[in-house]
Amino acid sequence: MYDLNNISSYLNTNIIGQSIIQYDSLNSTFAKAKNIFATCPDGTVILSENQSECVLRFGNEWVCLPDKNIYISIILKSVNNNYLLPLIDAVGCSSILKSIFDLYNLECKIKWPNDIIINGNKAASVKSDIAGKGAGIILSLNINVNMEEKIENLKNTSIRIEKGEDVERELLIGNILNNIEYHYNELISTGKASRAVNLYNENLLFYNKEIGVAKRGRKTVRKVVAKTIDSEGWLSVVNEKGNEDILNPGDTIIQYEET
Repeated sequence: MYDLNNISSYLNTNIIGQSIIQYDSLNSTFAKAKNIFATCPDGTVILSENQSECVLRFGNEWVCLPDKNIYISIILKSVNNNYLLPLIDAVGCSSILKSIFDLYNLECKIKWPNDIIINGNKAASVKSDIAGKGAGIILSLNINVNMEEKIENLKNTSIRIEKGEDVERELLIGNILNNIEYHYNELISTGKASRAVNLYNENLLFYNKEIGVAKRGRKTVRKVVAKTIDSEGWLSVVNEKGNEDILNPGDTIIQYEET
């Protein structure tokens, strides 16, 4: 189990992580956060050593390893609109990326809309969703931290694999929560997350590269050139006719293999 006092010692926040609840095992931290949302203060963090049903974007599953990685959900009560979900994803991705670089000097890329990539392999994933009508948003993070070996048939990695040694999970959690609050404060006060978006765009995996895109539920794939995300977290691309399109992360599937 986590040392919560240790996590608190790394925090420099007024909202995020001031209340932390941890569990040995859950179906998912998101489901638990949604269940207790109404009774928790803004910024409450739900931690679990293991998850049995971790479902990501479009129903994809995250393979969880007990006591090795980080599974966390954060209750955000000061934002409650569906259109903010892509920006919350950008906040989560940018916060993880910055912490991994600052603490371990590992360069990450972000695969739009919500994956953290290190050396071509997935190290973390982010998912945000509405807690309920008018209630707020839950931001969930899954991070491969001290996983010792890559999982067969999956393009994944961990901080330990890339760095060659175990890292302190409490330090990483505290650092990420500090970063999230930094962006969350901007979002609350201005309705934007410009600093998170800028960091996101500086590290976009396929900037200025050709990718395949398809509408969710459709088989037709078209080729476009990826540009950057806009102020709402949607991806700007240039289509085959040279015209700009804006892609909604909620209904767009990306095909891209780094070469």
